[in-house]
Amino acid sequence: MLTKKENGFKKVVYREIGLMVKHPIYVIMIVLIPLASYIFFASLMPEGLPEKLPVGVIDHDNSIVSRKMIRQIDATAQSSVVGHYLNFSEAKKDLQKGKIYGFVEIPSNFERNLMSSNQPKIWFYYTQAFYIPGSLTLKSFSFMLSTLSGGVNLQARLLRGQTERESMAQIQPIAPDIHPIGNPYINYSVYLIDTIIPGVLELIILLTTVYAIGIELKYKTSRQWMKLTNNSYLKALTAKLLPYTISFIIMGMLYDVILFKFLHYPMNANILWMFLDTAMLVVAAQSVGVFMIGLMPVIRDGLSFASLYGVLAFSFSGFSFPIEGMIPPVQGLSTIFPLRYYFKIYQNFALNGLSFQYAATSFLCMCVFLLLPLVVSVRLKKALIYQNYPKK
Repeated sequence: MLTKKENGFKKVVYREIGLMVKHPIYVIMIVLIPLASYIFFASLMPEGLPEKLPVGVIDHDNSIVSRKMIRQIDATAQSSVVGHYLNFSEAKKDLQKGKIYGFVEIPSNFERNLMSSNQPKIWFYYTQAFYIPGSLTLKSFSFMLSTLSGGVNLQARLLRGQTERESMAQIQPIAPDIHPIGNPYINYSVYLIDTIIPGVLELIILLTTVYAIGIELKYKTSRQWMKLTNNSYLKALTAKLLPYTISFIIMGMLYDVILFKFLHYPMNANILWMFLDTAMLVVAAQSVGVFMIGLMPVIRDGLSFASLYGVLAFSFSGFSFPIEGMIPPVQGLSTIFPLRYYFKIYQNFALNGLSFQYAATSFLCMCVFLLLPLVVSVRLKKALIYQNYPKK
């Protein structure tokens, strides 16, 4: 037979499930937005990198060599020649309008100077207003030029009687043997999606947690909720958040299955570690959400706080820009975001295949966030029972 407190716990759980079913906002937040994020970002770059970025050319030489160079630019995976311009001003206008991400200017007498070893110059212009397209455009141009230069140098040496092996040894004295660790396909989606989707999930969890508690305060139903557990703060809070915890963990694990089983992203450890990492992110984010609404027990203020915090987490995750490259005070600020530790665990297991001892500290830090509801327990409990909080 259930005790009164245990029965109260179940009543709160059933009450919350009823609210979730009754109000569409919960279905949107828990199911639709995560699924839409998965579909959108998983299909964003199926090849791993943006392809066929539009570029332009200005060919003042119009020679066999210059036309060959243009064809090589167009043949690269990242670039597609969409514009041929007569002068710099025309190309610059399209660059500023965003029609192209860069252009190459080939000077007059390019072929003649090249054949006479006068070292002609080629001008590259690319935009850095869009960091990734601009960087990929520069990489494409640079690769094309190095290939062309090496080919011309090789032909000249072969004409002088050198063997191909001797020529290559002088053109490239040291041959690099490159092995990308953790992401051998150099797939940018591995970093982009594993930064954005868990960040979106964390943001949704924060907003949902703040909203679920804040709406009780707004409509003064918190006393009914607390009364079901005889005003037991931890029982009432745990029972209320349990349906959301389970729902978000399921959605997070679905993301892991899609990513590592269906899309075959790098997974150098047992996927169960990522399931645990996802579950820890969910409960840590919920704990932060409780702390926010406890600190600011007004739904408007709590949601604003959660939105700001959730967006900042993307910058402090360490994937878009390394934390070690930030100034020391900002490095310390990165420790207040669960998303930071989620990515460190992801790095250790999925990308590097390390053992648990390397991720133990990150797991411990995630557990620290679970103490945050206790920090605001007195203030939040008073607000829920007595509703003595600022109404404006």
